[in-house]
Amino acid sequence: MFVQKSRLAVSGFVLAVVLGAGQAEAADAKQVADAIVALVAAGGKATATYDNASASGDDVTITNFKVTGEGNDLTVPSIVITGAQPRDKGGFTAASMSMNGGKMTTKEQQNVSWDAASADGVTIPSADEVKAKAHITPFTGGKLTNLTVSGGDLKAPVTVAGLDGKVAVDDKGSPTDFTGHLTSLKVPLESIQDDQRAVVQALGYTEPFEINMTIDGGYQTSSDTLDFRSLIIDTTNVGKITIGGKFPGIPLSKLENPDQVQSVAATAKLESFSFRFDNAGIVEKLLDMQAKQSGLSKGDFVAQITGGLPFMLNFIGNEAFQKKVADAATAFLNDPKSITISAKPAAAVAFAAIMGAGQSAPQTLPDLLGADIQANN
Repeated sequence: MFVQKSRLAVSGFVLAVVLGAGQAEAADAKQVADAIVALVAAGGKATATYDNASASGDDVTITNFKVTGEGNDLTVPSIVITGAQPRDKGGFTAASMSMNGGKMTTKEQQNVSWDAASADGVTIPSADEVKAKAHITPFTGGKLTNLTVSGGDLKAPVTVAGLDGKVAVDDKGSPTDFTGHLTSLKVPLESIQDDQRAVVQALGYTEPFEINMTIDGGYQTSSDTLDFRSLIIDTTNVGKITIGGKFPGIPLSKLENPDQVQSVAATAKLESFSFRFDNAGIVEKLLDMQAKQSGLSKGDFVAQITGGLPFMLNFIGNEAFQKKVADAATAFLNDPKSITISAKPAAAVAFAAIMGAGQSAPQTLPDLLGADIQANN
C-alpha cells in the first residue's frame, strides 16, 4: 500500500512539475501585447491599443488591435502570435505572427486593406532598442495576399495578388541572403495622373498594367559587400527590366540607419553592374507614335534616327564606345528585342572616383568602368 501511495505521490509530483514547467514557459499574453504596443510608441509618431490578449497553448491572440498616428489609422481584428518567448533585452521572439483582415486609412484618405498577412522568425525588439536604432532583423520571412489600395487621389483601386519575402541571417543576425516577390500588381489606367494617362492612351494601351517583381540578393559582412543579384520588373505588354550589381564598401550599419545612408557614397565601390531591357511591345508603340507625329513611316523614322546617331553621340568623347552605342542602338531599333548595358571594371572603383571622372573627364568613364552595350543578345 505504501509503495502504491508512493508511486502515486511520485507520479503526481512529476505531473505537477511538468505542468508547472509548461505553465512557466507559456507566453504571458498581456506582456506580448504590451511589447507590441511599446514598439509602436517607441517611434514617437504613433500609439497602439487593443481590446484583449489571451493565450491558448503556444498561441497568443490579440483582438481589435489599433494604431493611430500622423493622420493614419490601422485596425487589425486579431493578431495571432505562435511560439512567443521573452527576450532578455525586452520584447519577444516568435515562430510566426499573423495579421489577417487588416484595414488602414492614411492621412491622404487612401484606404488600404488585405486578406492575409503573416511573418516567420519574428523578433519584436524593446522600446529602448528601437530608440537606440539597434541592429535587429524583424523577421526571416513573410507573406501578404490580396492587397487593395483605393481612395485618395486614386480614381480606381490598385491591387496586388501577393507579396512574399525571405531573409537568411548569420549568427549575429546580419542578413546574408534575401529574396522577394510581388505578384500581379494591377494598375488601372484610371489611377494614372491625367497628363501621363493621355500619353499612355496615345500609345494604344487600354487595359490595366500588370506588374510582377522579383528581388534576389545577399550581403557579405566580411567585405561589407552588397550583392544585388537581380531586381526584375516585368510589365505585361510593356517590357522587362533586369538590374544587378555588386557593391563593396557598404557597411550594414549605415544601410540600417536612415541618418547615415547618404554617407554610404564615401566608402562604396562598384565591382559590377548590369541593366537589361527586354521589349514586350512598348518600343514598337513608341516608334509608331513618333513616326506618326513626324509624318513618316516607321521604317523611315528609324532610319532617320539611326543615321544621326554618330553625330548625336559625339558628346561622349570616346570614339570606341560611341561606336558600340551606335551599333547596339541601331540593331535594337531595327529589331527591338533586348538591350543590355553593363560595367565590369578591372578592379572595384570607388563611387567618389566615378563622380570625379564624370565631372573632370567624362570621356574616360567607359574605360574606367569597363562599360559595354549589346543589343538582342
